[in-house]
This record gives sequence, C-alpha cells and structure tokens, in this order.
Amino acid sequence: MKATDRLRSFHLIDTTMTINEALNACRKNYTDLATIYNEEENKELEDILKGPSNENSGWIGASSCKWSNGDSVTFTKYSGTFNTEPCCGAINTEGRWECFNCTSTKMYFMCHDQDPGQQSYRYSLIRENKTWTEAQLSCRKNHTDLVRIRNEMENDRVMKAGNGSDSFWIGLRYNHSIDWLDGGRSDYTQDSSSKGCFTSLSISPPGSWVKRNSGEGSTLCYKSLIYVSENVMSWEEALDFCNSNYSGLLSIQSEKDQIEMELELKRRSISGPVWVGLRQSRLFGFWIWTNGLNMGNWTNWKGGSQPEHQISQHCGAIEKEADGQYKWSDKDCASEFTFLCEV
Repeated sequence: MKATDRLRSFHLIDTTMTINEALNACRKNYTDLATIYNEEENKELEDILKGPSNENSGWIGASSCKWSNGDSVTFTKYSGTFNTEPCCGAINTEGRWECFNCTSTKMYFMCHDQDPGQQSYRYSLIRENKTWTEAQLSCRKNHTDLVRIRNEMENDRVMKAGNGSDSFWIGLRYNHSIDWLDGGRSDYTQDSSSKGCFTSLSISPPGSWVKRNSGEGSTLCYKSLIYVSENVMSWEEALDFCNSNYSGLLSIQSEKDQIEMELELKRRSISGPVWVGLRQSRLFGFWIWTNGLNMGNWTNWKGGSQPEHQISQHCGAIEKEADGQYKWSDKDCASEFTFLCEV
C-alpha cells in the first residue's frame, strides 16, 4: 500500500518486524523510514495504517538518541525504558542496554580505537568509576571515543570485552530531541513522542506517536522521486542524462515541490548550485520548464523576480542563499553542476 505525492511516495510494509529490520527493509526497497514534515503527511500515514481492527501501528524514522560521535542509533538492545533526562547508556552482563543519569551515576566505561581505513574496532574497558561525560572526555583523550554499537555482532564483542564486569558506559546518549534517521530536518512533532530512542506512528489514538524501544510492528517507508546526480555536468548534458534515464530534469510546479526538493538537498548536505529543468527563450526572454509547462503563479526567484532578458544567463539552477533559503537563479548553461532529475 502507498500514498503518493508528485515527488515522494509513502509505502507500508505490512509485515511485523523490529525497528532494525524495518530500517534495513526501507533502505533496501525504498529510500528510508518515513520522515514526517507536517500534519498532512501525518494524516496520510495514519490513513495508510488503518485496517479492519483500526489498531495498526508502524515504525517511522524518528530517534532521540545519538552516539557519542554524533551518529544516529540504528541498532538497539534496550532493557526497560529510557525516560530519565538526560539519560546515558550502559551495557549489562547480558548484553542489554540500560539508561542512567549521565551526571550523577559513576561506573566503568568502554572506549574504542579505530585504525585509519579500518571498519573494525579495538575495545578497552577502563576500570575507573566516572560519570558518562567524564568517561567521554577520557576516551577522546586516550582513545577514539566511547564505544558505539552498530549490530548484534558488535554488541556481543563489547559484552565479552567487558569480561563479566557489571554494567559499564557505552557511547549512547538520549537528549530529549527528535532526529530523523535519513538526516532530514523536521520541526514537526507530536507531544507523545518526547521520550524514548525510537518512535512508531500509531492510529490509536488517531495520528499520535507512541514511544517504542522494542517489539515489532508494521513499517512506514518513503521513496524519494528526485534523483540527485553523483557527477557534475553542463545543463545540456544533464538534460540528456535525465531524459535518457528518468523523466527529465526536475520541474518545480508548486511550493510543495520546492519544499520537497529542499528537503532532498538538505538530506544530502547539498547547498548548490544544482541544475533543474528551467530554461529561458533566447529570443523572447520567457522562462519555461523542459517538460513543456509554463511557469505558474508561484515562483521562487532570487531577488523576488526573474532575471532581466538582456543581461541574464539562460539556464536555471537552485542555489542556497546566505540566510539558508534555496532560490532559483540563472546560470551559464556551460557551467558544470550537480543536477536533479524526476524519477
């Protein structure tokens, strides 16, 4: 099942799975776990989840935990709940994760070292009682950082490296703020999502977000319908590539399209300029999208108006301004930029 916008589609995987399985399934088959940017999208996902029992729930890509180095948490072994604020993670002798006050609790801690170019870690259990913050400083001074755990195998290795020690700090921290696993930045949230390292969307009560650190549920994924190039090309080369492989260079037909395009650039940390399917008639001076559509009433030109005919360049691009806004601008068609295609 899916709900489709012009540049992004939501998909339901109606098979119960853990959050880790859900994340892997979305990234394998679509783009990522669903990111929600407004009430309208929240309602779309609620409608997708509705079944005969009206009690379905589905994982979304929200997290309020980070590793010490800033990475998102994509593997979990929680024992109980993470409700204390601030709350920092420790691993016990059974390999389960617990949460303690970061500044008042003291215990042993584990650091890791990573050799340049290597994916594996060397672990060191430090048998000194420190708070989580003190442990982090010590690991960063003498090793690489507090240990992070990305999968079941690493969790077993960390537990065994503890050599039977009671619970000790790992590099997990819960800061009571929502992050999205795809790297998107959304200010939209629900009050009921304020605690816990992972969140699922539930329609009981309708549309609310329910904290879930374990268990299984359905999965809500999204697929971006914008292709972001890996290489730079001139505008003409980009047009040929998009026409040959996709549905053409991206056209922006509404403010909603603009927002979706900006989200994709932010997810990939691209500030521009990037080519889109906007080109000027050299003879008459009007601008048109390469799919044949004229510009509508909604535009987003730099400076508030389209470039003057006699002095403008003839190809359109998106560029991030100093104030963080993404605006349309005219560029030399021979310049080589990243480009956006419609899938």
